[in-house]
Amino acid sequence: MTVALDLDGTLLDCRPRQVRLAARLVGAGFDADRFWAAKRHGATTRVALEAVGVPGARAQRIAREWAAAVEDDAWLAVDPLLPGARRALAALAAAARPVLVLTARRRTRAARDQVAHLVPGLPVEVVDPARAAAAKAAALRRCRARAFVGDTESDAAAAAAAGVAFLAVGGGQRDPTWLSEHGIAPVYAGVDDAVRALLGG
Repeated sequence: MTVALDLDGTLLDCRPRQVRLAARLVGAGFDADRFWAAKRHGATTRVALEAVGVPGARAQRIAREWAAAVEDDAWLAVDPLLPGARRALAALAAAARPVLVLTARRRTRAARDQVAHLVPGLPVEVVDPARAAAAKAAALRRCRARAFVGDTESDAAAAAAAGVAFLAVGGGQRDPTWLSEHGIAPVYAGVDDAVRALLGG
């Protein structure tokens, strides 16, 4: 049966893109580590901007600009694969487990092109971010997924709605403490650890 893998924060390290874009929009004095820590602990972009000292009205305006630009090709180009992504994919291939990359993005073609560039040959399903959990759940049911590996509460909700096992990774867009505090378990350090556990190794 198919193993579904989330993209941002599970296979790809989206921190460079998200942080560099925020830094460009905020300007001097931006605290990248504090911004990312706030986001990993559940904050929206606006709240994370406020956490680094951006006043409310400006934070709201920058958050809108950030959201409009974060999937631009130039920013997607800075996303690297996370450590362990290739090992996880190799392990799934060796076990003859079909893989589906399942992601919520506004720009379907850009997401597919990004996956094709970094990990060629993988099928990709892109769903509407406005209804990410429900749309991912529907995709999981369609592909008869055995499990879903992801890094957010939305991914966990999708797996629960689809009735499939969820394996969380704590190196992405939510930190392990936040995931555990919200009842999401088990939490693995990275996608390779999650896949190893799934395959019984």
